[in-house]
Amino acid sequence: MNRDIKFGRLLAIANILSEKVFEEGKQSVVQKYMSRYSQKPEKTFQKIHEELLEYTPKFGQDEMVLLDMFGEILADMDESEFTNEPLTPKYLHAFHSQQHRLSNLIGVEEAAKILGLSPGTIKNKCAAGELPAVKIGKTWVMDKTLLD
Repeated sequence: MNRDIKFGRLLAIANILSEKVFEEGKQSVVQKYMSRYSQKPEKTFQKIHEELLEYTPKFGQDEMVLLDMFGEILADMDESEFTNEPLTPKYLHAFHSQQHRLSNLIGVEEAAKILGLSPGTIKNKCAAGELPAVKIGKTWVMDKTLLD
């Protein structure tokens, strides 16, 4: 995967996390850091990461799934990619597509509320392939637009 795509995906995940855990009225990651992210991605990402870590006590199951995704992308990055070399516009495409995909991502609890079933039933249906879901770690996640 291209470096710009990785940084774009990281920004999208960080932004979704910030929208979920920041106080109402506080700027999201994109609102606060987007203009400098493309010019100094390593330095800006470190600031974003530090700010998000302050909110880990607010993280629930859905946020931990996002954090796992974050970790997978970072683990896939070579040290030589994690620099302040400016990003190309390609990162924007990765950001927007990842942002769109993640904005509809839900866990078992929210799916249970939408479908009027118990969380245990949702987990069983996911495991049996009756619901379009993927397992990340120990958590099932799905696109809420596919649950209709």
